Amino acid sequence: MDKEKTGQLITELRKEKGLTQKQLAEALNVTDKAVSKWERGLSFPDISMLEPIANLLDISIMELLAGEKKPEDQVLTREEAQKLVSESVELGDEELRHKKERTRLIIIILVVITLLMISLTLNVISLIR
Repeated sequence: MDKEKTGQLITELRKEKGLTQKQLAEALNVTDKAVSKWERGLSFPDISMLEPIANLLDISIMELLAGEKKPEDQVLTREEAQKLVSESVELGDEELRHKKERTRLIIIILVVITLLMISLTLNVISLIR
């Protein structure tokens, strides 16, 4: 599965519907930044969002996962569909890991800043005495 290909499809279909990123985001109850990331191929929609996105854009979930509209007479095999769903879950897990890593880094930075502030305060207090 290709995040960029899926993002291009979302962009194309959103524009065909005459929707802005903000309007699509509001209809899906997500931020316009999330839609922007999907469309630029920086992230992939959470698996729980696939059905609402597909419904709004009038495509199948499999077409969304594949990043391309399929002719009505062309059907994905079961194996192809399972592969697309598995890749979608893996992408979601990868993004979740990145968010957790960023959160840990922010916590570490905040702890270091707090310790520095405490140290500075103690030094100022000792200078005053």
